[in-house]
Amino acid sequence: MQFREFFQSAFAQTELEPFAYQEALAAVDPFPNLIRVPTGLGKTAAVVLAWLWRRTLAGPQVRDRTPRRLIYCLPMRVLVEQTAHSILGWVQNLERCGALGSSSIPVFVLMGGEEPADWAIWPDRELILIGTQDMLLSRALNRGYAASRYRWPWEFGLLHQDTLWVFDEVQLMDTGMATSAQLEAVRRLWPQLRPSLSLWMSATLRPDWLQTVDLPKERLGRPLTLDDEDRKLPAVRERLAAYKRLLRSRARIGDIEACAKAVLEAHRPGSLTLAIFNTVDRAIEVYRRVSRSSGAKSVLLHSRFRPPDRAARLTEALKPPPREGTIVIATQVVEAGVDISAKTLLTELAPWPSFVQRLGRLNRYGEHNRSRDCLAIWFDWPDGEEEREKLAAPYSRSDLDQSQKRLEGLIDGSPAHVEGIGIAGDFRPEFVLRYRDLIELFDTSPDLGGADIDVSRFIRSGDELDVQVFWRAVPDGGTPDPDSDSGAAPRSEELCPVPYYQLRAFLGSKAQGRVWRWDPLERIWTAARAEQVFPGQTFLVDAGLGGYSAELGWNLRNDSQVPPVARPTLAPPAIDSDDGVTASGLWESVAEHTDRVVAELEAILLAIGLVDPELVEALKLAARWHDRGKAHLVFQTAIIRQAAPAEWADRLDIAKAPDGFWRPYSRRGFRHELASALHMLEAGLPDLATYVAAAHHGKVRLSIRSLPGERPPETDSSLLYARGLWEGDELPAVDLGGGVRAAAVRLRLDPMLLGRSAQGEPSWTERMVRLRDRWGPFQLAFFEALLRAADARASRRTQKGGASDATRD
Repeated sequence: MQFREFFQSAFAQTELEPFAYQEALAAVDPFPNLIRVPTGLGKTAAVVLAWLWRRTLAGPQVRDRTPRRLIYCLPMRVLVEQTAHSILGWVQNLERCGALGSSSIPVFVLMGGEEPADWAIWPDRELILIGTQDMLLSRALNRGYAASRYRWPWEFGLLHQDTLWVFDEVQLMDTGMATSAQLEAVRRLWPQLRPSLSLWMSATLRPDWLQTVDLPKERLGRPLTLDDEDRKLPAVRERLAAYKRLLRSRARIGDIEACAKAVLEAHRPGSLTLAIFNTVDRAIEVYRRVSRSSGAKSVLLHSRFRPPDRAARLTEALKPPPREGTIVIATQVVEAGVDISAKTLLTELAPWPSFVQRLGRLNRYGEHNRSRDCLAIWFDWPDGEEEREKLAAPYSRSDLDQSQKRLEGLIDGSPAHVEGIGIAGDFRPEFVLRYRDLIELFDTSPDLGGADIDVSRFIRSGDELDVQVFWRAVPDGGTPDPDSDSGAAPRSEELCPVPYYQLRAFLGSKAQGRVWRWDPLERIWTAARAEQVFPGQTFLVDAGLGGYSAELGWNLRNDSQVPPVARPTLAPPAIDSDDGVTASGLWESVAEHTDRVVAELEAILLAIGLVDPELVEALKLAARWHDRGKAHLVFQTAIIRQAAPAEWADRLDIAKAPDGFWRPYSRRGFRHELASALHMLEAGLPDLATYVAAAHHGKVRLSIRSLPGERPPETDSSLLYARGLWEGDELPAVDLGGGVRAAAVRLRLDPMLLGRSAQGEPSWTERMVRLRDRWGPFQLAFFEALLRAADARASRRTQKGGASDATRD
């Protein structure tokens, strides 16, 4: 199938013709780094359908040079939802008509909260992952927001190998844009097992924005743009010449009453009016006044809603206007990616690239060209310098001043005219990610105070940095119970993004003692303090405190009980739980489970074309030995054997048992994979195999140290101890399957000490740092991810006719 027919099949429209630049993207080799195309002309479809065609229908050489995972990164949550809806529709249409052959391309949306492991267990399959820059860039920095810390290396490894990163609407990415460029630059420093590429796109893209200390703009090439053939098409001509008359309002930024009055006066019955404000607070206040005073349907859109409420409001905004018309009061969430076309636009002054994007929401397709009555009305600065400084946020004063100068005397806002003006503004991020930062981030161990490196400065600047908040009914004076509805892990439908500084203020007032954060070490919810609130964290709030409504979203003035969204099911992860995979519901021995893991790993390696003998051998050794430590007495005595089937009751080589057959480990923080790795060192197995086996749950990686509160052996407090293992512990012999039997051994923990051992052997940390420096952080994490995926897939079997049970892994 040629790309043209493929494109038509995706839209289920045989008469639809792709633009010339869209066809060129499917055929060009190598893939470009930059796309600059006016708004409304199909950039998302161009990239996604070109990638799909290249991965499924192009020749073998093109297919091999095209990464198998498409990572679609957007600056705002509302853009994720609409983009995901479009992409899922295209994929379903293509699958329905057989255009993808036998392939099935899953589409995953990364929105935080309770995340399925499914996307990460398929390193050998084509898939599409869509998310915000907060969710995706934090994972690319090995500090995934709203994810278990033990999944960080797994996702990190998969996001830097065999991936095509697409950064859409880059003018809204702020510091994240520089971070995306630096990640691309660092990836180019190391040989890639599989190709990984980055593509940035926007209607207002300037290559200068992406130039960083390690990535000169010359290495990015020229942007792919509309060619002359595209510009001759009637549909393109209509959109480029879409009528948009620019007027300056008498109302000024910050004058809520005057701005609300201007919105009401500009609205025309039967049409859609869109008013965009730069802050959530101003949008809410204008909405309050407009909704009270207008007979039109009023809709509020901003980023501080829970997903079901936000989706419902977006649906209302996109419906055809009723007889009285629709007035949408919004923030920047609609200025890019949202397929909305208003007849009247009102907007606060914004940086020029953002202002151009907002103009793209007015007469978007030229459908009102004949009536020539589409107005774009903008609110200027107030006169006072002090007021201007106060009202500039979240933008810089200089960017707004530059935009104001361009708007002075400008009356034509059509894309063709605005395109001729050019794009203003330099981009100078406050913080730039460097290679040494990434090296530090590779180690996911918290510091001695239990804190992690804060990556928020590499993702967004200013105060618009979020935490995730969810509400639960908690008994008065009580604490959320992780084993009940009050304290179970949150679902994504419950989470509301909230500026971290506003939650700090909330905690400093009425919320003290009624907001909690999860402690994975103690397995309890602990009362949060204001100084503990940092971007990317998740907090549970007593529903009786209020702070949210379905109409207004996050709103500190609301004191009413917040209704629940969904019924939770799982307790949050603990430091000695084996979370991160879906476990088997069957009884299995170490040998049986290991044989399945090795088979899954071999299938993955074959599918991705990894044939290097040293690597293949090391990874297969890691798979064969990864659960050797389950023969430890602490693991085996955690299995409740009284009700076990007779053939399993006395066995000491059990690797899997169904839910309900487990008690807590007798030693705090016990990790079977560390026992496996220590025996592998003793047996002289390669360091790479040892590391991958140790890291297959994400909890033992570059260092070995005792946990806070972990107690020394009662028999001899001078013995070394860490992660539930004691110096001199015996590991009984065990069958590892595949004809391999691990002999009995007494564990030595001296590798946890820094410096060489008495026998001159390097420490664990020295060995692992040497591995990191040899293979690079991206490849080493990818090796971890391959075993974790194989282990998860081997653990997904269910009992006949029954549901999967969570078990120890």
